[in-house]
Amino acid sequence: MVVKETALKDVTIAGTRLEHFHIAAFFRSREEEFEVLRSYIRDGIDAGEKAVHICDPNQKHDHLRRLEAMGVPTSNCLRTGQLEVLGWNDAYLKEGRFDGDTMMALIEELVMTSRAEGFSRVRMMGHMEWVLEERPGVERFIDYESRVNLLLNRLKQPAICVYDVNRFSGATIMDVLRSHPFALVDGVVRENPFYVPPKVLLGSSPTNEQD
Repeated sequence: MVVKETALKDVTIAGTRLEHFHIAAFFRSREEEFEVLRSYIRDGIDAGEKAVHICDPNQKHDHLRRLEAMGVPTSNCLRTGQLEVLGWNDAYLKEGRFDGDTMMALIEELVMTSRAEGFSRVRMMGHMEWVLEERPGVERFIDYESRVNLLLNRLKQPAICVYDVNRFSGATIMDVLRSHPFALVDGVVRENPFYVPPKVLLGSSPTNEQD
């Protein structure tokens, strides 16, 4: 079933209109996460947009349960393809390792396929605890976080990277802040003063795209 394309509306989180397509979101609990991201998730579903969520494969059932509790008709959305809930091994850690180029190609293919299916926009969110696993390539995830800004800006698709502050060191959180132009902290979206554009953070722009 192809969902009918609808007029695009502003993307909001916790009442704030997003001004950039790449957001780092910091939470202390799953309950806080789903409460704050309710509007981002529900507004997209209600508008007929596609939702792609990436989470711990061991928590997929809990993730779907929480979506259902906030009013998302998960069974129907999964059936029509409007909702995809992927485990890390189907995305970031495909083939047991992390490769930024492969992940960005996956995002672009996902967006192009979704547009062909009639979805006006893809709202993405990804839990980031996979970087704590001892897998090849995870040590370069900040390079990816910086580079993906360029891709999301070109595709004009919003993505939220979800970080559990209980599990990440202060040094890693600072690296994350350097690679995201906006951050969601304590339920409020803020322009991030620690953000460093990709061409500066990585030494040179990895593509010909603009920041």
